[in-house]
Amino acid sequence: MTNKDKYPLVSIIIPLYNRDKLISETLESVLVQTYHNWECLVVDDGSTDESRTIINKYCLRDNRFCLLNRDREPKGASTCRNIGVKMASGEYII
Repeated sequence: MTNKDKYPLVSIIIPLYNRDKLISETLESVLVQTYHNWECLVVDDGSTDESRTIINKYCLRDNRFCLLNRDREPKGASTCRNIGVKMASGEYII
């Protein structure tokens, strides 16, 4: 039995819109947590800066990161969170 089998999966949902200056700090914070059985769903709300490029690098680095796109209206953080909840696999969601 692995550690992942012992501990429930936690889904971390991050809505994102044009935060290329901050998103690395946010994702680094997720990476340094002592709890390791998590998935991080970043839901982009149509960013026009370099946010998506940065997220994609994290997705390649660690498969627990996932970039999703807001695919419905209305625009905004609440819709992005709802998309993340729908796609989440975790027993717990934050």
